[in-house]
Amino acid sequence: MIVMSFMQVNVSKYDGIDVQYREARQDTYGRIPASVDVKLVNDGGRAWLNLSLEDARTLADRLPQILMLHDAAERLAAEMAVDKDEAAPAPMGKAQRKRSTEQSGQAAA
Repeated sequence: MIVMSFMQVNVSKYDGIDVQYREARQDTYGRIPASVDVKLVNDGGRAWLNLSLEDARTLADRLPQILMLHDAAERLAAEMAVDKDEAAPAPMGKAQRKRSTEQSGQAAA
């Protein structure tokens, strides 16, 4: 018996995913082991990932860590954007630009 994961993709747009457990079954070619199907829900085309139970367990084990890393990266990016906004000088109005230009000219003289 061969146990493996595989993927087939032929889609340009999808509207979410559908995940289903597939029981072990007998086929004309032999026994097909239980697996997990992850399908991209779409109107045209087909896209799905069929995972062996071992691979599905590995994915389930690693996804929380990957999502935590993603969340931490987003929080860091948001904090850096806030810090950058706070560190940036406020935009000058027309009168402030004129005074600044006059002061630079006086300093150069």
